[in-house]
Amino acid sequence: MAEPKPWVDMPGLRRLSWRKMGAIGGALAVAGAVLGGLLLLGLPVLLIGGLLLLVTSPCTCAVGCCTAPLWIPLLLFVGIPALIFFVTTGGIMLLLTVLGGLTGAAGWWIYRYKRGPMPPGGDAMQRVLDRLRGRSREVTAKVSKVGEQAASAAA
Repeated sequence: MAEPKPWVDMPGLRRLSWRKMGAIGGALAVAGAVLGGLLLLGLPVLLIGGLLLLVTSPCTCAVGCCTAPLWIPLLLFVGIPALIFFVTTGGIMLLLTVLGGLTGAAGWWIYRYKRGPMPPGGDAMQRVLDRLRGRSREVTAKVSKVGEQAASAAA
């Protein structure tokens, strides 16, 4: 059976540009950070928060029942008419317009970052990208050096 090739000898990987490798590495780093954050922070928050909700739920229900004469009329006479007014007068269209404007602004920023003059905050983004590129070059050089040393030691 053929021995698997090391990742350095993979022809598809050699054809990738540094930019694509950096993008893949950045995506993996972000995914790892998100998953690590969820594991490190999410689990204790879930356990402690769930326990606190379980312990305080009788108080919450009691307060909700005792204050119902205050918030039920507000909900009936203010909240529901406001919701009907919002929906019937184009509130959803307003929301979609705002979201479309934000999407357009984000697209404009990305276009200026990639093609045009540097947008606000683009120089900080460029510095981060340069640091990531430099770090990836250092790691690649170190890995290839260790690989060469291991190959020469095995020979």
